[in-house]
Amino acid sequence: MSLINKSDCQLIGVLVKLHGYQGAYNFVSDFYLSEEIKNWESVFLEIEGLLVPFFIDSIDITGDNTAIISFEDVNSSEKAKELLSCRVFQSNKMTGSLEENLSPDLLAGYQIIDKKTGPVGIIDQVLNYNQNILFRILKEKREILIPANEEIILKVNHKKKEITIAAPEGLLDI
Repeated sequence: MSLINKSDCQLIGVLVKLHGYQGAYNFVSDFYLSEEIKNWESVFLEIEGLLVPFFIDSIDITGDNTAIISFEDVNSSEKAKELLSCRVFQSNKMTGSLEENLSPDLLAGYQIIDKKTGPVGIIDQVLNYNQNILFRILKEKREILIPANEEIILKVNHKKKEITIAAPEGLLDI
């Protein structure tokens, strides 16, 4: 058996709690879960720092970033408790489109940093106006709205919860 390196995988979520008594889990992802994850045969669970493959028995999407997942050979709550709170990884080959499916609502709490002026503030709320996503920042009793589009966003660092932007002239002065 060959081990897979973390550098070849992406953290996609966590097994947050047990679901029922047959060894299933409530899974919370950092990404919008599309139907394509139902085609995954396996994922990797981090156990004592190592990524261990687990074959998926079933996966049912229950929300934008939540699912109920069960694994082959984990069929009792006793066995399932051992894996509770494990971080779930997937091969980079399989997650290619997940980055594009990041649910904008999950960006609340991220720090916005302008490449010229530095820290702008923390996203208080993600607003959706007819498919136009805006990041709302409350700073000194002032509301700053930043459009979430490719021309403004330069980089998203999920580990640091930071979004680097190139704000057009005057955007941050409004």
